[in-house]
Amino acid sequence: MTIPTSSNFPTTFDSDSNLYEVHDALRVRLAEDYTPGDTSITIEGDADVIAKFPSTGLITLTEQISDVDDRAISFYYASRTSTTFAGLEILSGFDDDVVKPATLTNVTQNVMASHHNNIKDAIIAIEEFVGVQGTVDVMPFGDTLTGRINFLRNLVLTPRAWFTADKTIGLIPLEVNFSDQTFRLGDGSVTFLWDFGDQNPSYISFASLSTISVISFVPTDEVNVLVQDVDGGDVTKTYSTPGVYDVTLTVTNEYGQDVVEFKNFIEARIAAPLEADVEFDATTVQNSSLGDTTPLFDRLATAPGGPWTIPPTIRSKINTLVSMEIPIGENPLTPGYSYAGEELSGGVAIDPIVSYTWSLGDDLTHSNSMEARASYGIGGVYDMKLRTDTNFGSYRITTYENVIDIIENRNLWLFTKSGNDVKANEFGLISETFKTATQTMTVAQDDRFLNGTGEETRAKREFNRNVHFTNVNTLSSGSSGDGLAVWSSGGTVGSALSTQTVEAFKYNGFDDTYTDPVISITRPWNWVFLNSGNLAYFLFGPDPVATPNTNLTNQEKTTLNMSTFVALNETLVASNYLNGSDELQENPTDAYTAGEPDTGRFSVYRSAWKGQSGYFLRNDGVGEFFRLRSFYQTSGTLTEPVLNMSKLPDMTGTTKLEGQLVDMSNGLFFFNNSGNISAYNDTAGVWETGSSATTSFRNLQDSTVSDFDNPENTLLATSDGDRIAYLSYDYSTNAMIKFNGIDLTFTLLSSRPNGEQWAMGVY
Repeated sequence: MTIPTSSNFPTTFDSDSNLYEVHDALRVRLAEDYTPGDTSITIEGDADVIAKFPSTGLITLTEQISDVDDRAISFYYASRTSTTFAGLEILSGFDDDVVKPATLTNVTQNVMASHHNNIKDAIIAIEEFVGVQGTVDVMPFGDTLTGRINFLRNLVLTPRAWFTADKTIGLIPLEVNFSDQTFRLGDGSVTFLWDFGDQNPSYISFASLSTISVISFVPTDEVNVLVQDVDGGDVTKTYSTPGVYDVTLTVTNEYGQDVVEFKNFIEARIAAPLEADVEFDATTVQNSSLGDTTPLFDRLATAPGGPWTIPPTIRSKINTLVSMEIPIGENPLTPGYSYAGEELSGGVAIDPIVSYTWSLGDDLTHSNSMEARASYGIGGVYDMKLRTDTNFGSYRITTYENVIDIIENRNLWLFTKSGNDVKANEFGLISETFKTATQTMTVAQDDRFLNGTGEETRAKREFNRNVHFTNVNTLSSGSSGDGLAVWSSGGTVGSALSTQTVEAFKYNGFDDTYTDPVISITRPWNWVFLNSGNLAYFLFGPDPVATPNTNLTNQEKTTLNMSTFVALNETLVASNYLNGSDELQENPTDAYTAGEPDTGRFSVYRSAWKGQSGYFLRNDGVGEFFRLRSFYQTSGTLTEPVLNMSKLPDMTGTTKLEGQLVDMSNGLFFFNNSGNISAYNDTAGVWETGSSATTSFRNLQDSTVSDFDNPENTLLATSDGDRIAYLSYDYSTNAMIKFNGIDLTFTLLSSRPNGEQWAMGVY
């Protein structure tokens, strides 16, 4: 038998077997002597008293006859009957050598120290397990139940702070409704402390901030404070100063505290900047090859330097710098705002611009700066776009549409006519796109003098095509060089040929200006025009006298000095006609009626200049055979290149009833409305022929127009002086074609501008 120990809790539950049941002041007598070593005793006494002894527990045998130290012995008993206690085991501290006599020895049960200590130990064990009130573990699996429970309660019931706002971006005064969304509030006292981020950190420390209490609204005059929302829920805050604000909510309850902070949560802005006023640097927008420092603001006649209500068009050459900048300071056109568009207070930007993003469509990259430089390798009209972003996140995009007009070094100029008004159209040889100029020039071409004459329709067509455009000097259009247009004035019905004049204008393609060169040439129409560079020549046309029953050509050669625009006349003689070219002294004619040639007093000429010579084709017949075939060349000296005319081999290939002669570096090419090419090799002195596949050339035509493939369709043609030629057909704006003289191929270009074609040239 083993005496039970104290409390087993919390390993196992305690019971009467180890903590004992006890009754105070129970006493019976020993019925038989106890002898040391006995494990049971016999008792006698009141049956009710005996019944009150627990079934197991502690008893003491006491008598008054032994020495004081031996008078009492205590035992643990394992079982009891109405007459016995069995399973005796002497408790520690008692001597088992003492005999206890029957009837003189009492068997008693009283509260004993060991029993009390067992209970005390059990209670302490329970307390140590449960823990002291308020114990809070900081880690899981602590020593006490209370600590663990409070750890879990704090873990579960500590608030989780959260909030939302009805808006996060807006203009000042920006009223924002903040809505508390915190959960795990518990059932005790809860505080909600807001930091709306609008304190001034330059002179207030967070620790020294005062706290105000509100229910729903934060007074607008309360700044540099923390805000305690008394009842939680919603609270409205008004931001009166632009800025980007952090917002923090701190929630505290009996279980703990939680903080949620949203960085850069509120963006209170002033209105976005106004559009910027950009100035263009006049010293960079110029024709530098001429040393011209005058700003070239095109067509709007606004004062240079800006700012402008309507920005001017800036005209500049490719591969030059176009500089622009935003001036510093207050814009007098928009008081209270800077040139960049910022709203000012005391001359200082309230919400300063921190980022300048230039988009110019050019070849350069642009830094974050109030100034930019652009450079373009391709001609065209470009927008200037500038995005300005402020410190508080507002932005404005300023767009000057079509403000930068870039001209290439050399351009094709196609002049179109509407009524008597002529307008230039610039075609960049690199960009291969058109720009239509603004200015117009009124020209007088009166074909009524041809009414009723032979081959009237063909004659009027030739009269209206007796127009030429050429460069005046060595300067290209991109370098502000001039071109010259010449045409015949014609006349009214019945007017004499001798009254007709050659008219002209100079055109500056860079700045779109027309000037009168003040030439004075009286000469009938149908002349051949040749330009050697320094000198221009007018040859042939009808004899001004118009002698009946003859169809002689004009034998006066007019030489125009392209520098002074002074014209001189010289009469051609028989010796000027070489190798059978004397046939040029008379227009091809088949018959006369009443002294007038049935086929009219004109020929069909197509001319070009190459090297040191002029070349031209002429019809070799009339009527149905008004075909271009006879070919001629001029010759002379370096100072006077047109002295004589020589007949060359006739143009070979298919019959050409219409077309244009174009000079290229590898010969003189004749183009018409077909893929058949005739080219004169001026080195070998022979005609060569070739062709593009008929179907492929037809595919470049505008098949939506009836009769689009008629070989008699009229066209203008010119070249870049090297290996590229440009053809533009009259019947449609969608029939402009490029010819590559290297591989002899044709390519369809973009549509030309609307209008009647009048003249075309490259310079």
